[in-house]
Amino acid sequence: MKIKPSIAINDNGFMFDPHSGESYTTNPVAREIIFMMKNGCLESEIEAAILEKYEVDEITLEKNLIDFYAMLRHFNLSDES
Repeated sequence: MKIKPSIAINDNGFMFDPHSGESYTTNPVAREIIFMMKNGCLESEIEAAILEKYEVDEITLEKNLIDFYAMLRHFNLSDES
C-alpha cells in the first residue's frame, strides 16, 4: 500500500489532502508509518521497523496495521481503494 503522492504531511503529523480539502492529524507512530509508506517501504519493512523500535508483540501490531491501512483506504488517502 502507498499513500497518494498528493497527500502532504509535515513533521508534526499534520496531513492534508488537496483534492478533498480534508486535513488529519496523526500520532507519532502513525506519522512514522506514513513517512515510511511515502518513501516506498513495503508493509513487511514497516512492520519490522515498528517491531524493532517499540515494545509491541507481532500479533497486536499486525491487527493495528490492518486497522490503520483500512482507515487510510476509508478516507481515500491510499492508492489502493
